Amino acid sequence: MEKVDIAIVGGGIAGLSLGKFLAEKGVPFVIFEEHDEFFKKACGEGITQKIAGYDFLELYGSKKGVEREIWETIIYTKYGEIPLEMPILMIDKKKVEEEFAKKAEKQGEIRKGEKVKKIENGILIPQNIKAKLIVGADGFFSITRKYINVESPKEAIAVEGYKENVEKDESKCHVVLRDDVIKHGYSWYFPKKEKWNIGIGSFNKKYFKEGFEKFKEENYSIEWRGAYIPMGKPLPSYGKNAILVGDACAHVFSNVGAGNMPSIICSYIASDCIEKWVKNDRYELEEYERRWKDVLGKQLKYSYYAGIIFFNLIRSEYIRHKILKKMCSSVSKFYRKMR
Repeated sequence: MEKVDIAIVGGGIAGLSLGKFLAEKGVPFVIFEEHDEFFKKACGEGITQKIAGYDFLELYGSKKGVEREIWETIIYTKYGEIPLEMPILMIDKKKVEEEFAKKAEKQGEIRKGEKVKKIENGILIPQNIKAKLIVGADGFFSITRKYINVESPKEAIAVEGYKENVEKDESKCHVVLRDDVIKHGYSWYFPKKEKWNIGIGSFNKKYFKEGFEKFKEENYSIEWRGAYIPMGKPLPSYGKNAILVGDACAHVFSNVGAGNMPSIICSYIASDCIEKWVKNDRYELEEYERRWKDVLGKQLKYSYYAGIIFFNLIRSEYIRHKILKKMCSSVSKFYRKMR
């Protein structure tokens, strides 16, 4: 039986960014990724650059795969357009994940095509590998989460695809928040370097099918990719000899389905804890949960409640428009100070 100190299950942006941070600290690890290529999960490819005092570009340490820096998003409702000033980075997510992997491999190992099917008594199966610490970065259907007996999160569903030309201002991101487009969700048009990432999602599966069918008719000849997105409060993030990061733990701003930056921040926090644990040979897992909750816990929880109130309790699109207008004005003022 092979033995390792740190086994990371999942080579998406959460697992790869954790690998990069551990490599910088000189901590060895092995990442197990079920696919042979990166960027297999559907994504709008937009990253909120600055959250909770963290800057994506500083954490990433590169600009490879960063295609556009956008400061304004236009939200379209039944009652008009609402501007939102907030720094969004449009990325080529495959290139970004490849860059994270390149930096991770300076100290660790990435085993592609290695699907961990289950974990029993701390042993990865069928790899037959025992780890001192298992990090579950294995997404919505996390087997690591199952191993530590944490319930699955509520789910939303979204699809995305690429379109060559969209008749919208390519210097801005565009979000359509209208019940006649999709209920309990939104569609998006995000400008990349030479094409657009467009998509649609709903926090209620029963409304998704109808909305997606209409969206497909308007945007034909596109190859679509879908994904489940955690939609709920963050989950317990540790148990036995394992911790969870990213979608596996619902590290997502669930009211908008944004998980890239929260996942990277939590991976950074996890890397600090792991470095300390390895050095002292004491794995105090609750420290990790306490630290990420101190940084992001309230924001993640409030985003969940905001989504519930906005989509489930407020039925009037006019009232939603008025509330959203005030919220966007407040957020814009906050980010305007950073420019």
